[in-house]
Amino acid sequence: MELSTVGLFVVVALLITGSNGTVCYAAVESLDLRCLLQWDCPHASPNTTYTVQTKTQGDPWQEVPWCVWISSRSCDVSPAFSNFELYNMIRLGVHLRPSSTAWMRPLKFDYSDFTFSPPSVSVSLKEDNLTVKVQFPCAANRRCSLGRCCPISELIHPWTTVTVYNKQNHSEYQRRTVWTQEVVSHVEFSGLAAGQNYCAVANFSFPTFSMSASPKSSPQCVQTVSQSVLLPAVCLGIGLTSLLLVPLLAVFLKISKHTAPTSENQPETMASVQDPDSLVPLSPVPVDPCDIQLEFASHT
Repeated sequence: MELSTVGLFVVVALLITGSNGTVCYAAVESLDLRCLLQWDCPHASPNTTYTVQTKTQGDPWQEVPWCVWISSRSCDVSPAFSNFELYNMIRLGVHLRPSSTAWMRPLKFDYSDFTFSPPSVSVSLKEDNLTVKVQFPCAANRRCSLGRCCPISELIHPWTTVTVYNKQNHSEYQRRTVWTQEVVSHVEFSGLAAGQNYCAVANFSFPTFSMSASPKSSPQCVQTVSQSVLLPAVCLGIGLTSLLLVPLLAVFLKISKHTAPTSENQPETMASVQDPDSLVPLSPVPVDPCDIQLEFASHT
C-alpha cells in the first residue's frame, strides 16, 4: 500500500512487527482530531482478518467495536478517543488462525500528530470598533451527535489568535490571543483610523501545545468610515433636527401669544392707585392770590 500525505493530513507511517514475526506497514492520519489507521501486511493472505484496539493513558486496551475481525485495511478510530490531553495508543491485531492473533507494536496518537484546518472569520464594524467572529472546523468524536457539525471548540479549549491589520500599511496592526471556552470566539478591537481598509485573520492551537497550530484563516476586510463622510452626515442630522424643531417652536409661540392676558383685561393693582406720582398733574394750574387764606393758630 502506498502511503502519502493527502491535503493537510499528517501521515505517520511505521513498519511494525508482531510477536510472531508478522510484518505490517501502518499509518495514522490525523486532521481536526480525526484518527484514521491504515495498514498493509504484504505477506498476509487475502483472507486475513484484523482487529483494532485503543488505549487511553490509565485505561486498559479496548476493542474498537466496528473494527473487530474485519477484512478491510483501514479503521477510523476517531470516535474512540475523548480526552486529547492524555496519551492515546492504537494497536493492530492480525488473526492468523481463529485462535491465534498477532498483535503489532502499538502506535501513539497524541498532540504531535494533530493537524487542524484553518478557522473561518467574519467581521462587523460599529464606528471605530471592530468585532471578529471566529468559527472552528468540524471534528469527529464520540461525544458529537451524528449528522451535525461538531466544532473542535466543543472538544478542546484552543488558544485563538486574531490579527487585524491595515491593508495599505501592514506595519499597523493589532493582535490578540484569547483562551476560547465557547463554541464561537468573539474578539473586539478599537482605535481604528477612519477611512482605512482593515483585514482580520485568525488561527488557533491546541490548548497546552502551541506546536499543534492551524494555518491562518482567509482574510476578511472592512473599510472604516472616513471623516469626510462623517462630517456631512452630522451636519445633515443637525439640519433635519432644525427643520423639525423650528415649526414646532413657531406654533408654540403663536399659541402663547393668543393666550397671554392684555392690559385691558388686567385688574388695576394697589400700587398704581396709591402711587403719589400718579396724583401729580401733568401740567401746572394757575392760582389766584385772592383764593389764598391764611389761618393763624391762637396761643392762650
